[in-house]
Amino acid sequence: MSTALTDPLPKHASHRRIRLFGMEIDVVRMQDAVTQLLEWAACDDGTCRYVVTPNVDHAILFQEHAALRMAYSEASLVLADGAPVVWASRLLGKPLPERVAGSDLAPRLFEAANARGPLKIYLLGGMPGVAKRAAQSITTRWPN
Repeated sequence: MSTALTDPLPKHASHRRIRLFGMEIDVVRMQDAVTQLLEWAACDDGTCRYVVTPNVDHAILFQEHAALRMAYSEASLVLADGAPVVWASRLLGKPLPERVAGSDLAPRLFEAANARGPLKIYLLGGMPGVAKRAAQSITTRWPN
């Protein structure tokens, strides 16, 4: 069996995780995730952290791809993006409190950061100009 499936939680995990589809998923609400990300952003300890947001497609790919399992095992937060993932957690008696989709998390994070002070982000676009257009849109809506 892959060590990615059996490794202990990362040392920076500050909350409970459940095992679902072989993945360790953080038991957090949206606001908990936003708060944690802002705390990490304010910390200048040089640690690289990243978030993954599994949905049903990821759960299927996770079973066959060692690189994906490794990425998930090293993630600082693993957030249930898909509603079916949350439903399955409840049916299996390991309830996740709510769906924390990446597409909802980013605007909530930007809104919270806008009220608190500047937040540095890195944008990676798939096509030329995508990241630049995203940056313009983000700074127009959330100046901080």
